[in-house]
Amino acid sequence: MKFEIRDEKVVHNTVENPAAVFDRESGTLHKIGERENMLAYFNDTHDKYRDNGLHHDAENLTYMELPEEQEEIDKVFQITGYIKKLYQETFAYSS
Repeated sequence: MKFEIRDEKVVHNTVENPAAVFDRESGTLHKIGERENMLAYFNDTHDKYRDNGLHHDAENLTYMELPEEQEEIDKVFQITGYIKKLYQETFAYSS
């Protein structure tokens, strides 16, 4: 099944396995897209942060696979900070 990365007027991308990279502390979405691409982006960005002494930023950078639900993907892409709430709800019982 394909999911859309879209705002109210434009479809920016379609993906089969939605995932995102974001700042866990602020809830700022860095990138959203296909799982493999997001994992590569996460690893590359994490390494760049560390290599440049940005250890705090590296620690807060988070990769997350998104629910395969168009409504949730829309919220992650369209609502600032929503991914932080989704992350906290998803992992509330794992800590």
